[in-house]
Amino acid sequence: MILTLGKVMNELEKIKKGMGKSTTLINSPTTNDLKDCCIAPALDSFRHNMTRLPVTNAKLIKLRGKISRELSKKIILNGLPSCKPEETQKAQCESSYSEVDSQTFMQNFRTLLQKIYASQA
Repeated sequence: MILTLGKVMNELEKIKKGMGKSTTLINSPTTNDLKDCCIAPALDSFRHNMTRLPVTNAKLIKLRGKISRELSKKIILNGLPSCKPEETQKAQCESSYSEVDSQTFMQNFRTLLQKIYASQA
């Protein structure tokens, strides 16, 4: 799991560099939304919104899909904190997140991946 997360973070960095200064608005969990019981829904939101990242280079578009596939692997999903439905509801995880620019989206995504990575170390 740690190897997969490390690889995803490196690939995410490549996409961030390839985006330039684009300011596309994308729904994104904030660092306040990253409570333990909200990590799985937040990761799902990031994975879903990856397709909205403003990249035009064919390699980066392919990389974007690869990141999404890597993060949907069972090894990642099974390593996330598991919470009962009532615990998730009590944590008040957002079902719809506010829009932020693509650079902030990338930073929030990286923060979530680092939190997951740290919990596995």
